[in-house]
Amino acid sequence: MMKLRLPFLLSVFFLFFLSFASGVIHAKELKNQIDTKALADKMVGHFIKKEFTEGMAVAKPHWPLPKVELDNLIKTIEKQWPIVDQRFGQAVGLEMVSKEKIGDSFLRYYYLHKFNNHAIYWKITFYKPEKNWVVNGVSFKDNLDILYK
Repeated sequence: MMKLRLPFLLSVFFLFFLSFASGVIHAKELKNQIDTKALADKMVGHFIKKEFTEGMAVAKPHWPLPKVELDNLIKTIEKQWPIVDQRFGQAVGLEMVSKEKIGDSFLRYYYLHKFNNHAIYWKITFYKPEKNWVVNGVSFKDNLDILYK
């Protein structure tokens, strides 16, 4: 009787593993602006905690950027971040400040990442080539002039 149960348990485990793996590999598509905003919020939620790899990992399934380029972007941010820490102090908050559109194809969110001494902004851009949105760019800057209107 034990021989019958072990293969059954193994097959149940295998099916569970496959369904979990396929859920990880096939992330939910970004069908609308609500989805893009939720993804951008998750990304900057990680960034404010200096979790750059995790923030980019959230974006990776929706970003048609080669892995090597995404890894280089993460390394660049991590390399520059000690300068941000030294100049601006401790992070004290996050604020979504602006949203821009170009027709029905491009969407951009701006977030203030506030520190004790200054702030930077994160710019997260999405592109809709056909029916779903994809991440098109992520950057941060400390010159806030573009945000004044």
